[in-house]
Amino acid sequence: ANLASQKEATEIRDKEYEEYNTERTENEQCIGALESAIGVLTGAGTGKKKEGLLALPEAKILSVAADMRWIMQKPIAWKSTSPADMAMIRNFVTLKANNGKNGMSAVQLRNNPFGDYAPQSTQIQGILKGMYDAFTADLEKDNVEEAEKQKAFEEFMKTKKAEQKTLELTLEKQENANAKKTKLLADSKTDRDDTKEQLAADEDFFEDTKISCQNVAKVWAERSRLRTEELQGIITAIKILSEAGGTFTKATATLLQVKQVHRHQASNTAPKQAFQRLRNLAAKYKSLGLAQIAAQVRMGGHFDKVIAMIDSMIELIRKEEAEDIAHRDRCQNAEGKNANDMEDIRAAQEKTKEKIGRLKDKVKDIKSTIDDLEKEMKDTKNKMEERLKLRNGEREDFESALKVDQEAIDSLNQAIVALMKFYKKNKIPLNLAQEDPKPKYTLDPDKAPELEWAGQDSYGGRKEESTGIIAILSMIVEDFQNEMKTGRQDDAEAQEDYEKDRAAMEEVLHALKESHSTKVNELAETQDAIRDAKGFLEQKGDELGDEKEMKGTLTKDCNWLRTHFKSRRSKRKAELDGLAEAKNILAGGGNTDEFAID
Repeated sequence: ANLASQKEATEIRDKEYEEYNTERTENEQCIGALESAIGVLTGAGTGKKKEGLLALPEAKILSVAADMRWIMQKPIAWKSTSPADMAMIRNFVTLKANNGKNGMSAVQLRNNPFGDYAPQSTQIQGILKGMYDAFTADLEKDNVEEAEKQKAFEEFMKTKKAEQKTLELTLEKQENANAKKTKLLADSKTDRDDTKEQLAADEDFFEDTKISCQNVAKVWAERSRLRTEELQGIITAIKILSEAGGTFTKATATLLQVKQVHRHQASNTAPKQAFQRLRNLAAKYKSLGLAQIAAQVRMGGHFDKVIAMIDSMIELIRKEEAEDIAHRDRCQNAEGKNANDMEDIRAAQEKTKEKIGRLKDKVKDIKSTIDDLEKEMKDTKNKMEERLKLRNGEREDFESALKVDQEAIDSLNQAIVALMKFYKKNKIPLNLAQEDPKPKYTLDPDKAPELEWAGQDSYGGRKEESTGIIAILSMIVEDFQNEMKTGRQDDAEAQEDYEKDRAAMEEVLHALKESHSTKVNELAETQDAIRDAKGFLEQKGDELGDEKEMKGTLTKDCNWLRTHFKSRRSKRKAELDGLAEAKNILAGGGNTDEFAID
């Protein structure tokens, strides 16, 4: 719309200038023709006898007539000259054209039946000078109007250029804002996708952790139940053994000897040999359990009881082996989970820090944009104030000029009334149209002509001069009235242009205010996002601290496995081997491979 308005204004201005240039050229040609005609007729009116129009070359007279015929076609010639004067000029031009071939003046042929002719070119000169003044005044008026139109056009184009620049800046800002919003949307989608992936991973991890915890809870409950039953059995066994101590003493002296004799052919050295071999095995495998068994054998314990004791110890060692393996697996799982959790937390912290960095950069950009928008709004308001001042100044100048023109019209009308008062008071008719003056004749050049008012009863006034003056004053009044009319039209157009400019600037200001409000809201949302991100980062920091504490706890609980698990397993294997060999010794043989640890 702005460019279309500029184009339309330029086309109108070009058309106005073309019309002005054409009219100026015609006026200048008319003025030149009038100057030439006045110069020619001035020479004709200053001659003596046998001079005047007859003394001029016929070519000049015909040239003047041709110029006058061309000038009479112009509307301004009719506006600035009375009908009577135009009739006189028309007669002059017509007669010159019809009688040019005779080489004589039409006026002379018509008005000189008795003697020499005294030319009346002075009156024609006055008419032509009036036309000359009218053409000159019209040219000056056109020049003034052209200058005012050019000035108004330049001011209008200046305003439109400024408006165009403002609109282009607004468009650029909106395009930049759109690009930033597009980038923000892409970043938000990326963050959303990352968050969805993290959420899915967290849900899977939570589910795995839940299942793992349920399994651990079941295992722990089973282990607790078994330990409780084991402790109860141990307590019961200790109570039974304590109560049956005397019975065991008697049984050692009787039943053991009988069975030994029955199975080992009543060898008295078997218990001693078994003790010796068990003691050697205890020393070989460095097993406290074998030492206890050897002590039991030395004290005279029954071999079957001792073998049962060995089986119980083997079972206990195997349980201990299973507990160490379960502890190792639990530590490995917990430490792996702890490491993964810490890695996930650190990754989330890095992403959050990057997000905070992007949001801070966005805040800077938004603040910069808000500052630019505020500056543009201030500039637009200043332009609106300047445009209003300019319009008020134009209005004041128009009212002042209108007042001055009206005062001039009033003064001119008062002058016309004053000039006509004499004729109205004395009831003297006053013809506003110039009449053809009567020709003056003389028969004797040495005799003074008679007075014009000789023989008249009263003074009739200078009607011809008064008529010309009144006509001139009336023309001036008409010019002032036309100037006032033109001024009102120009003021109405200026007011319309001002309203258009103000509407355009208000539209730009409204768009800037909407962009400013949008940016302020966007800034608040971004700052809220930064606070949320910082809160999330702080939460992850607390979680990382908890995981570090968990890592310390796991280190204390699982560190011994790294240094003692293999040695404990090797020692248990050696102890099991020793127990198996001891059992074979007591049982009288057997394969020890069945007691090996996988």
